[in-house]
Amino acid sequence: MPRRLRRTARLAGLAAVGWLAGCESIKSHAPSLPVPGGAWAQAAALSPKKPGGTHPPLRVGRFVFLSDTPLVADDLVWRDLERLPEQICDELRLPEGSAIIQVCLFADQEKYEAFMRDRYPWLPVRRAYFIADTKRPGGADDLQVFTWFGDHLRTDLRHELTHALLHGVLKGVPLWLDEGLAGYFEQPPGNAGVNPDHLDKLRGGPPSDLARLEKITQVKQMEKPEYREAWAWTHFLLRGDPRGRAALMDYVQELRSNPSPGLLLPKLQAVWPDPAAALADHIGRLAAR
Repeated sequence: MPRRLRRTARLAGLAAVGWLAGCESIKSHAPSLPVPGGAWAQAAALSPKKPGGTHPPLRVGRFVFLSDTPLVADDLVWRDLERLPEQICDELRLPEGSAIIQVCLFADQEKYEAFMRDRYPWLPVRRAYFIADTKRPGGADDLQVFTWFGDHLRTDLRHELTHALLHGVLKGVPLWLDEGLAGYFEQPPGNAGVNPDHLDKLRGGPPSDLARLEKITQVKQMEKPEYREAWAWTHFLLRGDPRGRAALMDYVQELRSNPSPGLLLPKLQAVWPDPAAALADHIGRLAAR
């Protein structure tokens, strides 16, 4: 499962160098196409050379796709991703960012994993990663996504690009919410954020403990049950009782200027005596539909 880490706080013993991860159409205010470099320069050694050089990058909105195989400009995957920033910004009432996000696509899993082992040997094996690399103190991060052309490409790209887009406009995001939002927006727009697999496994299960989720600060603590619960809370707050949505919107707006706004649970307890029971009721109704 794609994951995300903040190297400054979630990888013990490492220097403060950025975030790691394991918004639909921005039509204006995007910087000009950068010369392929940064992340892709690191991967170039693993990318086969062609007679005319490496394959040209593909620009889709704010995303620059770099690959060791030719990219078809009118592929439906790119059309879907072009709308992702607008979807996220509309749903969360966030401003459009302007940072360019580089997406490095390897031809196959073997090449991708060889690169990740060479460049990030401390990371667990995952299908995709978002990495925000801080080059200098106070400087803008290089926003990078790495993955390969696998069966889950569209889902993985939506997930990791959600991380990248949130990173571009928010000062910070608690790990559970970051993964919950990525799990929500990884779904096609027609799904209304519903993950059928998560829903099936959560139905009739024990209540989710948001207090426990809010204590998680390291990706290694996030396993499949935690990802499911993070998605469930996010869907409940965005698509359930309007009072929950209002609480989440206020919280997200605070994250625009404050990376540590405190816990969300007390705000929800001001709305429901037992937020976990309200979540369970939401999951039950969603499953019944």
